[in-house]
Amino acid sequence: MNTPHTPKTIRVTVPVSPEVLDLFQRFSRLSGQSVGRSMGSWLEETKDGIVPMMDIMEHHKKAPMKAIQSLQAYAGTLTDLTEDLFTQVSVMDRGPAQLAGAADSARNAVKALKKAQAEVLTPPSSNTGGKGRQTAKNRLSETKAKK
Repeated sequence: MNTPHTPKTIRVTVPVSPEVLDLFQRFSRLSGQSVGRSMGSWLEETKDGIVPMMDIMEHHKKAPMKAIQSLQAYAGTLTDLTEDLFTQVSVMDRGPAQLAGAADSARNAVKALKKAQAEVLTPPSSNTGGKGRQTAKNRLSETKAKK
């Protein structure tokens, strides 16, 4: 019988609050797995979210003031989008067409939020690190040389 090679798992000790332990004990009962395996499965399934979080943290450690500004912009955008969505939901009659419209609005809000986050975290393409270009100086010297 040929069994596929699986990478060796590593056991770690993770301190958690009693509330988190209760949640994972309940989750493990529902999934039929041990608490440790349930936590490991959860972490494995959500590992893709850690890379963007690390990028954000690295970016913000390099420029703390920029981090505060980007978080404020992010929070402001999120607040505005949430208020708009709640306003739309509060006045709708909850028919199928209205629910579809609300779902579209929610999708658009998520897209706008992701776009705003990307714009805040992406440096401009002309960022030279504060160093000016030498082009203007070269043109000036060429003009003087021609005279």
